[in-house]
Amino acid sequence: MPRYSYTALSESGERTASTLEAPSLPALAAQLANQGARIETAHEVLDGAPPIRGIPYFEVLGIYRQIASSIEAGMPLSETLRMLSTEARNAQLKALLYYLESEVSGGIPLSDAMKRYPRIFPSVHIAVVRAGEESGKLDTALEELADQAESYFNMSRRFASALVYPTVIAVAALSLLNFAFFFVVPKFVALFTDLGVRDLPLPTQFVVIVSKLIAPITVLIIIGVAMLLTIIMTQRKAASGRLLLDAWKLRLPMIGQIVEKAALARFAGTLGLLLDAGIELPRALNMASEGAGSGIIERILKNVSTEVELGHTLSESIDKHAAMPPTIAWRIGVGEETGTLAESLLKVSKLYSRQVDALVTSLAGLIEPVMIMLIGSSVISLVLGMFLPLVAIIQNLSGG
Repeated sequence: MPRYSYTALSESGERTASTLEAPSLPALAAQLANQGARIETAHEVLDGAPPIRGIPYFEVLGIYRQIASSIEAGMPLSETLRMLSTEARNAQLKALLYYLESEVSGGIPLSDAMKRYPRIFPSVHIAVVRAGEESGKLDTALEELADQAESYFNMSRRFASALVYPTVIAVAALSLLNFAFFFVVPKFVALFTDLGVRDLPLPTQFVVIVSKLIAPITVLIIIGVAMLLTIIMTQRKAASGRLLLDAWKLRLPMIGQIVEKAALARFAGTLGLLLDAGIELPRALNMASEGAGSGIIERILKNVSTEVELGHTLSESIDKHAAMPPTIAWRIGVGEETGTLAESLLKVSKLYSRQVDALVTSLAGLIEPVMIMLIGSSVISLVLGMFLPLVAIIQNLSGG
């Protein structure tokens, strides 16, 4: 028999929210009418989790904030989810909220309902929500979770923007230069031939040679990029391949520092959040290491977790690994001594996040002038190569 989640008004005007089995929606209305209640909203509770994909990460964080503010205002969780599902414009998000509301109305904890969608809700998020439910501070847990996740999301987006913008400009500039070498230069060469120019200036000879080689060079570049992307995608499917790629990224000038510090910021912040939510250190360590975003850093942190389980302090375990910065071990040690480990970890996370932002700004400031110089020199070479013979021809005609 179908199960319905509903809200109803009693004869005294009291609003109730619950679930009830009934053959149909009209039968549910009749059943409640016999009890002196009138249905406001009702829908069937789904037995299984519907397939959901394609929900933007920032919308999930927005849902966390809205749930937190509604709970803080005194609204029941099930009613909050019902309201959000009604207001949602994204069909996938509406279906997700509808399912969560159905589960919560049926007595299932929100954290258990979230487990059905591991691609939308990471294990760290679920653990924080569960800790919030158990402590009775779900609103605080969701607000802190949203703040931290949004901080890391923005950090990753700034890093991506610093690389994407110059990449787009470079591709556009190279495309225009290719067009010029492939179509414009041959027409100038034909013009010089028609005008009887035999001895071309060295810049012009260089441009002509490049125009003849541009087609095979472009093909080789496209093939090389395609092969590189294929190798990367293939390697990412295997654990050993992911470690190799992560190790390669850490060795890249400047980018390696950004990747390392971003991973440490995520680890420290996530661990601090989990500890602050009341999750025990060994379990919190395992979960935080998985969200670091670097296989190399994750492997080190797994070893740290093992050492902590054997009785070592967190600061001692981290200090044993040469790849870990001494600063993080020292700050964690201070937190352990003063009983403020979670707070110290959150401060470490903010410190590394600021360093990442500074490095990203420096990287963007370095890439842009280098690109301008390369593109500018290419354009100047092309223009000089094409117009020097024309200047010589005009001078000869004027002298004649």
